[in-house]
Amino acid sequence: MSEPMANSLARALSPLFWVVVWSSGGGCLAQAEPEVSGKAVVTRAGEELVIDTGGNGTKLVGLDDDPTGLCVVRNSGGLSVVVEKGDDARLSFINVMDGGGLPHVSATIDGDLYQGPCEIIVQEQPTDPYEADVSAGPCDIIRLFDGATARVETAVFHVSDCSGAD
Repeated sequence: MSEPMANSLARALSPLFWVVVWSSGGGCLAQAEPEVSGKAVVTRAGEELVIDTGGNGTKLVGLDDDPTGLCVVRNSGGLSVVVEKGDDARLSFINVMDGGGLPHVSATIDGDLYQGPCEIIVQEQPTDPYEADVSAGPCDIIRLFDGATARVETAVFHVSDCSGAD
């Protein structure tokens, strides 16, 4: 293999390597596994859809639970809180995210992705920068391929032991 080809291959595989390291836990700075508790309510065509970690939003869930919970709080101000249920749930995924000052919510309803800008309020715990109360809504989200709308009425989560990165 020529040196230019080897360099190109190394550059192409490097991001894949970091994705594998991150997804295997190598990207986490916190020692404990991230935990999320909370609940989101989304309405579409007059129907109320709920994704709940359990116990009316009081049960803590992590990566090995159902539903699954994950959170990332970046030292530079980024945030992502994800709750995902099995495929049979009408509202099976929600991601409350603020990256680069662009707060938004993504949700999967009946297998279709809806997204939209949404105000997000984060109250970090003074004793732990990887723990926070996160809320979003009300805001409208749209299905990108046809413009159908849904509304995030409320999304309220408590996150702890969030992984962090600069």
